[in-house]
Amino acid sequence: MDNPVCPETGLPMIRAVRPFTLKYKGETVTFDMPGWYCEESGQSIHTGNDLKISDRMLNTLKARS
Repeated sequence: MDNPVCPETGLPMIRAVRPFTLKYKGETVTFDMPGWYCEESGQSIHTGNDLKISDRMLNTLKARS
């Protein structure tokens, strides 16, 4: 994927890893989420491979509850 532009600001986004927190039925997990991020607006875009990470973490939370 070429560097996308932020849908809010029109500025180029950067590929980075940021902390991301999921909550499910009283359980919480924070993990490193890769994606394209806009430094100005805080918007993010995630690829299918990026979303596999959050899916795994959500499944982990579901298993805990």
